[in-house]
Amino acid sequence: MHSMYFTGDDILNDQLSITDIIDMLIKRWWIWVITALLFSITAFVYTELFIDPLYKTEGTLYVNALRTQTSDVSSANLTASQELVETYKEILKRRTFLSQISDDLDGRYSVSNLDKMISMSAVNETEILEISVTGKVPEDVYEICHSILLHASDELVRVVNAGSVKILDDGQVPKAPISPNVKTNTLIAFLAGMVIGGLIILVLELFDTRIKGREDIINKYEEPLLGEIPEVITPRRAGDAK
Repeated sequence: MHSMYFTGDDILNDQLSITDIIDMLIKRWWIWVITALLFSITAFVYTELFIDPLYKTEGTLYVNALRTQTSDVSSANLTASQELVETYKEILKRRTFLSQISDDLDGRYSVSNLDKMISMSAVNETEILEISVTGKVPEDVYEICHSILLHASDELVRVVNAGSVKILDDGQVPKAPISPNVKTNTLIAFLAGMVIGGLIILVLELFDTRIKGREDIINKYEEPLLGEIPEVITPRRAGDAK
């Protein structure tokens, strides 16, 4: 018995209820499963095999703008030190200073490489300067951070005649990468696969205009169903050719 067809404009013009959409999704649930698994497996393999892990360590410096230490810390002095932190950040990112760091690591990293790996920021608008180093080799990440902390005092005193620069926290060799996050990437890909799978199902259902049974007619039209032509299956006789 051949399937009967009708124009798809009727379906597209009708408003779908939440129940209709859920029924469509459940009807083709296997598409959901395939797309979700395909996306999540692809994301997992790509993250594990093709994305290099990145490691990060941090160290902090205390910067005092005054040449002499006094017990009287005025707000003006504190503000001056805080403002100078921004200047110190720029000095420590200059080629002259980064060349020293490159030499400490036997030239394994160029000045441009180091510039991309290093970031600096004031901690909560204080006189404390935080230095972060991110890279692919955990031991090198630590060496770079440690070298910056060691040379920072001499460089800042040489350039701006800073009062004092002291190391508060040295960096550490990172034990675990900060990225990529395999679990997060896989979960995001799984959810994306679910969404795309759902869209595929909706498109297939909305453009599938075939009438496959009496339920399709009853649900679609208000007119009563007068009759139905059953599918007749003639049994084979023993003498019929196979």
